[in-house]
Amino acid sequence: MSITIGTHPNNLATWILGHVEELQEPLRRVAGEVRFVRYDDGRRTTGLLVEGAIDVGATGTTPPIVAQAEQLDVVYLAVSEPHPDPGGIVVPRESPIRTLADLRGRSIAFTVGSWQTHALAVAVDRAGLAWDDVTVVDVPATAQGRDFLGAGTDSWLVVDPAYRQLADLTEVRVVAATEELVRNRSVFFGNGAWVRDHPAEATAFVDAVVAAEEWGATHLDEVAELLSRSSRGGTAQVWGPALTGRHWGVHAVDEEFLAEQQHAADLLYRFGVTPQAIVVVAAVAAR
Repeated sequence: MSITIGTHPNNLATWILGHVEELQEPLRRVAGEVRFVRYDDGRRTTGLLVEGAIDVGATGTTPPIVAQAEQLDVVYLAVSEPHPDPGGIVVPRESPIRTLADLRGRSIAFTVGSWQTHALAVAVDRAGLAWDDVTVVDVPATAQGRDFLGAGTDSWLVVDPAYRQLADLTEVRVVAATEELVRNRSVFFGNGAWVRDHPAEATAFVDAVVAAEEWGATHLDEVAELLSRSSRGGTAQVWGPALTGRHWGVHAVDEEFLAEQQHAADLLYRFGVTPQAIVVVAAVAAR
């Protein structure tokens, strides 16, 4: 028996789990060998699941929606509390962009395909714009403040620590804060066939990430140090405020999350980001 977990530093629960041995012990008692596949870009998660390189993983809200719309066999397992990360849609302080509607004809840099695609869809919809009214520029999942500045765009969709790094490089202004756009949850999901064949192991994985979040909430200094050594960069001092204000916790998929995710899926389809409409609840593990 074994379980292979995909982990990247943009998902704290799996990143903590992969680095704290004591948190892995309960999972080993159920699943046997526990293996981790580490990578920097969370957007790789769906591909790794479908290939069978990993059994379970975690991302933001967008990747599982895209996977389901592409008729890939993925199953939701759990979700996190909302993450109101400092930042959001940000512009230079003297920019003429004052409202979301002012994004028309402008450019914005973010990690395309991450949760930020969902956030931009909400912003564009709220402003009454078309998706093509805004020019999208992709930056890596591990982009630092200098990478956002170097993108040469009119605006950025950026959160800590890159947001603080960007603010250290140039004066900025937040047009729409993260929590004004999306709840920004982490989503835990798995290869559908594996989940159906290994229900006990899938449940034990959820229990493990719940425990990892609980551990993180009471070990902020250790988590900050762990992240500072990851590809996300930033010092432990920069990570401190973001972790202190973080809403820790992972729980079962519930109706509130399903409504949020369905709204996101509908927007992404309407804007042509995904190839077909989906019913999100169809990808939920049996409860």
